[in-house]
Amino acid sequence: MLDGKEIRWECDQRQDCSVVTPQGELTASEYRNFGDALVKYAVEEPRAVIVVLDDLRVNSEPLYSVFSAAWMRVGEWPGVPILIVVHDEPRRRWLRSSAVHRFVPVYADLSEAFAGLHEPPLRRRASLALMSNADCGRRARYFLEETCLRWNIPEVRVDALLIVTELVENSFLHSIVQSDMQLRLELRSQLFTIAVADADPHEALLREPTVGGRRHYGLHLVARLARSWGCAPRWPDGKIVWAVLPTGRRRELADYLEDRPER
Repeated sequence: MLDGKEIRWECDQRQDCSVVTPQGELTASEYRNFGDALVKYAVEEPRAVIVVLDDLRVNSEPLYSVFSAAWMRVGEWPGVPILIVVHDEPRRRWLRSSAVHRFVPVYADLSEAFAGLHEPPLRRRASLALMSNADCGRRARYFLEETCLRWNIPEVRVDALLIVTELVENSFLHSIVQSDMQLRLELRSQLFTIAVADADPHEALLREPTVGGRRHYGLHLVARLARSWGCAPRWPDGKIVWAVLPTGRRRELADYLEDRPER
């Protein structure tokens, strides 16, 4: 269960899905917390996150956009669908006529929601617990190289090694919460994802280099190498920073790596 100031969450696991029931009132002040909670359930990578709205009061129609906003945050990774179940017919009819339904399907009950799910794409996963110490980057690179070899995706190896180094070392050097990290690798639909989780809840942000500083460093390098990247909150606390690379081709790096400083 996730507890907030105004909203309580109940979660059940059914048919490999997280069926969540928020209780309380969604207000403008709780909008971000509500969206973060949806993302937290999604990054656990269930088959789907199904939100039952019967016990949630939403007094302002624009607040329903929190569902499409959450869908956009998880669409690339982890790629977990978000569905809504509403038993009340007028409310369901309104949601189906709104912009929310373009991104998040609305169903009358759980049986209908389960029936509307497509089979998820096959995923290959590997994970490694990393102690937060000076050796964590080396261990992460070794694990990634082994995984790329085992999964036969040598074309992403160079980019992936640079990304995993930056994500792991960024967590080690800048986290204000000293804790172990978890490295998660995933291959799905010709997309290779590198994700690093830690207990620091502060969002990873791109910061502009200072005058005379490095031109490309840290997350700037990740942003330029990856097809997409992001930072998601993690249940019950902390965050996951992730980056996605397409398999089957390798981006040209020389044009912006030539001035990267030696480690």
